[in-house]
Order: sequence, then C-alpha cells, then structure tokens
Amino acid sequence: MSGIPGTAVVQVTNLSSAVSSEQMRTLFGFLGDIEELRLYPPDNTPLSFSSKVCYIKYRDPSSVGVAQHLTNTVFIDRALIVVPCAEVMQPLGVVLCCTPFQHCETIAPHFPPAEKRPCLISYGS
Repeated sequence: MSGIPGTAVVQVTNLSSAVSSEQMRTLFGFLGDIEELRLYPPDNTPLSFSSKVCYIKYRDPSSVGVAQHLTNTVFIDRALIVVPCAEVMQPLGVVLCCTPFQHCETIAPHFPPAEKRPCLISYGS
C-alpha cells in the first residue's frame, strides 16, 4: 500500500500552523517506531506561516502504508494529506524526496520511469 516500494518516509501536508513536532510524533508514533521527524517550518521559528509540512521516517517501511490511512483525518483544524516519499541518499547528505516542487527526471535520472515523480531537494543534517 505504500506506493513506493521500500520507502520508510511519509510526507504530511496541509498541517495547521499551530501544530508542533511533539504533536506529530505522538499522532504518527502510534502507527510505528519513528526514526526521524522533521517539521517545516520548525517549532521555534519566529515567523508565522499559514501551514506546515512534516516528513516522518519510520524504522519499518510497512508503517508507511498504515500512516497513509490518516489521509483526510482532521487534525487541529485541517484534513491531513499523507503520501509516501521516496528517499535517496546522495553524497554530502542530500536527500531527494518526492513532492510537487521539481521533477525526478532532472534530479534523479536513475529512478525507473514508473517511479519518476515530482521531487524536492532537502539537505540532511
């Protein structure tokens, strides 16, 4: 059900600007053991935003399919959108993650044609 074979990452969009990393960890932690969670913009940012995006990496890829069942669940004041996210580790900590910003064809030509989807480049810490 994950849509991208072997991925352990989900992207959660349409998040309320009031949501915190701890709230996301609590909600999605019930679905599997979370290895890493990144919320953008972070909790401590001084600027206000209309919405946030969260990337959650599970230890077990089977949790991705389960997490997708939270799509359309109203959390705080918005319906969540949960989609699998392909992660490819590159030199220097660059992570390619499929989202609607750029196309994998231009960034990751090694993806099979069926797996080419929009991507966002995020630099890992």
